[in-house]
Amino acid sequence: MNGLEQRAAEPLKRGDGCLSEPMETVSGNVSEPLKPGDGGSREPGFMAVLERELDAFQSRLNRPEGVLPHTELPAFLCGLLPKVDFRKEAGLGRSNEKLAGRHLLVTCVEKVMEAVAQQRLGACSHHGCIWLYNGAWWSRTEQGAVESFLGAAAETMGIDRFTARHYLFREQLMKQFLSVAPPPPSRENEKVLINLMNGTFEIGGSQMRLRRPERDDFLTYRLPFGYEEGADCPRFDAYLNTVLPERSQQLVLLEYLGYLFVKPRVLKLEKTLILYGTGANGKSVLFEIVNALLGGSDNVSHFSLQNLTNENGYYRAMLGGKLVNYASEMTGRLDAAIFKQLVSGEPVDARLPYGEPFTLSHYGKLIFNCNELPRMVEHTHAFFRRFLIIPFGVTIPEEQQDRGLAGKIIASELPGVLNRVLEGLQRLLQQRGFTHSEGVELQLQSYREETNSVALFMQEERYGVSTDRHLAVGDLYAAYRSYCLGAGCHAVTKRNFTGRLRDMGIIIER
Repeated sequence: MNGLEQRAAEPLKRGDGCLSEPMETVSGNVSEPLKPGDGGSREPGFMAVLERELDAFQSRLNRPEGVLPHTELPAFLCGLLPKVDFRKEAGLGRSNEKLAGRHLLVTCVEKVMEAVAQQRLGACSHHGCIWLYNGAWWSRTEQGAVESFLGAAAETMGIDRFTARHYLFREQLMKQFLSVAPPPPSRENEKVLINLMNGTFEIGGSQMRLRRPERDDFLTYRLPFGYEEGADCPRFDAYLNTVLPERSQQLVLLEYLGYLFVKPRVLKLEKTLILYGTGANGKSVLFEIVNALLGGSDNVSHFSLQNLTNENGYYRAMLGGKLVNYASEMTGRLDAAIFKQLVSGEPVDARLPYGEPFTLSHYGKLIFNCNELPRMVEHTHAFFRRFLIIPFGVTIPEEQQDRGLAGKIIASELPGVLNRVLEGLQRLLQQRGFTHSEGVELQLQSYREETNSVALFMQEERYGVSTDRHLAVGDLYAAYRSYCLGAGCHAVTKRNFTGRLRDMGIIIER
């Protein structure tokens, strides 16, 4: 998550002056507009420094990337802001009416938004946070960083430092900014967009093209490399052939990595990917490669499934703007209802600490590396149909393990890996679904059976259907609970127990 740097002002120190009047009637030592050659109250040489900063910025714009890092936007914008005649802006002229706090707040924010628009940048309010567009992608900015920037901007425009640096004034600037910042741009289309260092890769129908980034795409990431047509990845191919010898499983994996870039309105498959297996099987290598491919922590989160589905919603709120949540385990209790919502990409309740609850509607998909699959689960078709479980069943002998394999692939093959992912994405869009894999289907079936403690009990204790012998459900349920206690598995309620017996074709009479 990118933050803003405050360069124009020092933090307020204990003992510094405070506002002596309510904010509604604050008056600052507002300066008159700068005249040519007039340095105003600024330090000597300020204009020379500003010119050097602008020259440096222009040189950065001419570099191949063509965009400014989000952390440098505040200093750049502050350098563009003029000294402001606040009385003139408020329409007070030479009258005796006193400048009120509202005049300062509204004018400051208007001037900042004007500077943003003039530079073809962007600012919007989304889920109570400010997002900034730097010409290539949008980034969420921490509230404290935005407040610091707005205070520095106010001081640049001529508000005295004891007002501009006061925390109450900055808080009110932030509230004013949030009140006028537009919502995120909405571009509803049937195209898949992937943002890269050298442009935005657009896939629509049978056509693919690389084009300039556009503000209205509202892409909240940029991959850390450019698109290279024809780029190859021999090490990555060899790795896949080793850890997933069944070709169909490789196809499913690459299709899901392509699915990370697909919005629900384009294709909604409602699947989470689970890479399952114990031992030295290559899952950690894939974890490192995917993390690097997608740009690391800016675009990838790593929260456990238990945290994502808990009641407070803090972790869910952090999924906004991410491409994927890729976690190492999914053990512990989970809320099945929230889990199904997250996997389906449906709007879900969330909130930030000390913040108001909101509905999260655009967030990353879910991938998990698992040595063990969760056992205490909802045993329904709606639950299990959301799983794609790829078994990593090949154990790599220690003498054949390359500890630096992930680093080698990351250093030289990411554009080629992306091309493999794009092939999977095209295949997914054409098929409107994932490639059929017998290994994936068998693993899901095995998981369903292993988590059905009632079926395991009936099988291992050798109970069966009889036409002439009957057993009281209460006695059978007591035996089942005793079995679960000894086997270390979760016993379902008596109601669910009888329901699963009926699903197995056993007739229960009152």
